[in-house]
Amino acid sequence: MDESVDSDDLVIIVENEAESLPAGEEKVKQLGAFGLMDTCPICKLSFHNREPKLLPCLHSFCRRCLPPPLRSAEPRRDPHGPVGSIRCPVCGQECWEIDVLDNFFVKDSAEVPSSTVEKTSQVCMSCDDNTEATGYCVECVEFLCLTCIEAHQRVKFTRDHTIRQKEEMSPEALGVSTQKPVFCDVHKQEPLKLFCETCDRLTCRDCQLLKHKDHNYQFLEDAYRNHKQYLETMTLQLQEKRKAIEEVSSCINSGLQQVEENRKAVTNEIKKSICNLIMEINRKGKILINQLEALTKDHDLALKKQQDDINALTRQLDHVISFTKWATASHSGTALLYCKRLVLLLLGLPVMIILGIDYFFFFFKLI
Repeated sequence: MDESVDSDDLVIIVENEAESLPAGEEKVKQLGAFGLMDTCPICKLSFHNREPKLLPCLHSFCRRCLPPPLRSAEPRRDPHGPVGSIRCPVCGQECWEIDVLDNFFVKDSAEVPSSTVEKTSQVCMSCDDNTEATGYCVECVEFLCLTCIEAHQRVKFTRDHTIRQKEEMSPEALGVSTQKPVFCDVHKQEPLKLFCETCDRLTCRDCQLLKHKDHNYQFLEDAYRNHKQYLETMTLQLQEKRKAIEEVSSCINSGLQQVEENRKAVTNEIKKSICNLIMEINRKGKILINQLEALTKDHDLALKKQQDDINALTRQLDHVISFTKWATASHSGTALLYCKRLVLLLLGLPVMIILGIDYFFFFFKLI
């Protein structure tokens, strides 16, 4: 059997956390994980009697909650007409309407009690006597008691069927055998009890003899056992890859944490630099202000001294003007002529100041 499937193309990631758990805890863990598979994620109800459907992304929905197909501009063509696409409400992956399958996993779990597989005493499925079965018909997919086996081998229609002893059946085959048969869409009365290896699909006896003639095929329980073993091997490989992905994820998380730490560290350094720059600017600013105050202080003192001198001169001039007016209005010739020289000296004082002559020096020199 050629199972050349690239594991990189598989989209199922199976979690493997049972290795570190005790047997009891592992069973509880598995039941808790698988329990999510038999409940519709939309209505949160069990799939029992709700026609569960399985999308190619392996998410299941009851028929009522299945989203309506989207009619695109270029729909997929099918012999029965155009086929629209369906978008999974859980993962958003799109698939063709024709690729949606019946989910027989949850159909079987809902319609067949799980204890049936575990029973050590299997009753006959052909008669109503509730007699313990001793054999199993591969073609009819039924457990038979000793009486029904003898009748099975006498009837012309079933005499060529393969009868296996119950003790020869493996636990895996017992599980397959107790499942409710699925019947062919073409041959309504024929169960799908064969698996065509060439076409990779379940077939009934008539389809295998007609449409799948000369194809390689296996009986259902044999194909189930072989493919189950292959899928388990692929699952182990995926679990190893998941471990590698977890390591990569851990590295990414470490990188994100390191980036965050670096960001905080650089942010703190920037804030420290800003504070240092502000302090340095303040220090330089104070120095410049002190220098400016020193420069302006000397100039201010000089200007104030000049202002005081001008004020004093103004008061002196006002006094000279007032004295001259008083002297000229006194009509005393002797007094006017006696102090004429001094009055003229003071009257010419503003001209000397403009010319830059030190009037005090000039005054005392003349005196």
